[in-house]
Amino acid sequence: MIPKFYAIILLFTLPLFALQSYAQKMAFFDFRPAREGLQTAPAISSYNIGSDKDLYLLLSPDASLQAELAKLAPSVKTEDLLAIGNYSFDFYIDGKKVYTENLGPGAILPQDKTTNRPLDVVLISSSRSGLWSINLWDRFMAKAGMSLLSTAPKLLEIRISVYAEQNGLKYSPVQAAAQIQVTRIPKIIDPLTMGPQPIAAGSGFKISKAKLNRELIVALNTRVADQTYRMINGIVVMKKGELLLEQYYNGEKRETLHDPRSVSKSITATLTGMAIREGFVRSENQKLEEFYRLQDYANYSGKKDSVSIADLLSMSAAFEGNDEVESSAGNEENMYPTADYTKFTLDLPMAADRENGKSWSYFTAGTNLVMDILDKNIPGGVEAFAKSRLFAPLDIDKFEWARTPQGKPFGGGGLRLRALDFAKYGQLYSNGGLYHGKRLLEKSWVEKSLSPLQVLPADRPGFYGFLFWNRAFVVAGKSYQVYYSSGNGGNKIYMFKDLPLVIVITASAYGKAFAHIQADEIVEKYLLPAILWERK
Repeated sequence: MIPKFYAIILLFTLPLFALQSYAQKMAFFDFRPAREGLQTAPAISSYNIGSDKDLYLLLSPDASLQAELAKLAPSVKTEDLLAIGNYSFDFYIDGKKVYTENLGPGAILPQDKTTNRPLDVVLISSSRSGLWSINLWDRFMAKAGMSLLSTAPKLLEIRISVYAEQNGLKYSPVQAAAQIQVTRIPKIIDPLTMGPQPIAAGSGFKISKAKLNRELIVALNTRVADQTYRMINGIVVMKKGELLLEQYYNGEKRETLHDPRSVSKSITATLTGMAIREGFVRSENQKLEEFYRLQDYANYSGKKDSVSIADLLSMSAAFEGNDEVESSAGNEENMYPTADYTKFTLDLPMAADRENGKSWSYFTAGTNLVMDILDKNIPGGVEAFAKSRLFAPLDIDKFEWARTPQGKPFGGGGLRLRALDFAKYGQLYSNGGLYHGKRLLEKSWVEKSLSPLQVLPADRPGFYGFLFWNRAFVVAGKSYQVYYSSGNGGNKIYMFKDLPLVIVITASAYGKAFAHIQADEIVEKYLLPAILWERK
């Protein structure tokens, strides 16, 4: 028997056309609901996305996911069912379907797939991140939610079914549904406090006298303050080598050492160019067989022998490694628990359907392999080399390097620097390898690193160089080519081909689907127009 308060909530939250048997298996909460037993507080019928409260679904299935998959694919062995399907989420706003996502087989813990115990699904959380459900919600918001949800209440409905992929996709009837009135009411922000933040003394740069469109900066800062743009920590803009804008948010400040994740992959490429310049490494075309006895590692092949440093830097080595494919043997998540990242990488098999240098595949383990080569071939090691050849000339005296289990600098990301220091690094490339008139890096290496060496997959704009990306932004109908370093969370260093600009964004939206989208939008809709406005 359904508790009286719970039945009332269901009647209130679901219109008559939706009152089907499946509708009573799911409800929304603004706290983490108890999985077992009765709730101590009722489900919610409305939610403000601009609030600081969490948003959960509690799904109470009649049968386990595994049992539902067996109905769709009765010929599949029980132990194989969880590899062919999962739940499918449909999002509706005011009765119109706006987004659908089939969860990958890896989403949801195995023990929650083999029983029908209630499943708490966190959609929005101020304290949790990286969960499949939060990423699901973020993708919905990025694709449809942000454009449709507003201060006027709208009816959000989520329907859940089960899918199986066996000779095509098969779907069950809707298993559960829940509805909620949703608004997006931002915090009240005083626009008088949203102007460009004053630049404090001691930045190490000359202050630019160029003008910015104040209205656009106010609009940008307002969107950061009301959490339309979430988890943005810092923005630095350099124009002609001078500091034009320096702003910090959400507790970050000038002296904060920020974790940029894969932004610092680019620094691995920089150190490679410097090592080649000084003769410690002969060429980026040197092969792995020149640095390692590969016969001593698993899955030896001639294809592995012929992997070049350039292949690793351009993410085109034919290892069975792709960070964007959960089942890939070389996925970085499989590397981190191991005791030796170099051995992990060199033990990997080579992909039968790929050739070295011919196709792009995001492969963090390969970038760390480059760092290992540098460390073994530079007298005194790569860290001392980086300090003397790169950091000291850039006036960078504080940093925290992510490290391998052996305590060596990790080449795949996580080198913590200040936002201003990332700007110095970007300025080095904007200057073609010069900093304060001193050549730190050959111009030819800069040009090669920023060249379109690899074509990216169709769902990504632009091309890939030596651990740098490139794409174009369009402002007022004109295209501007930009080279950039990019890291999880929306961390970016942008350098423009035909504009004397360097833009740094530090952010901590780690694992969030919206992270890169909002960083690019900040540049294309606010910063670039605010800077180019002076030309009019």
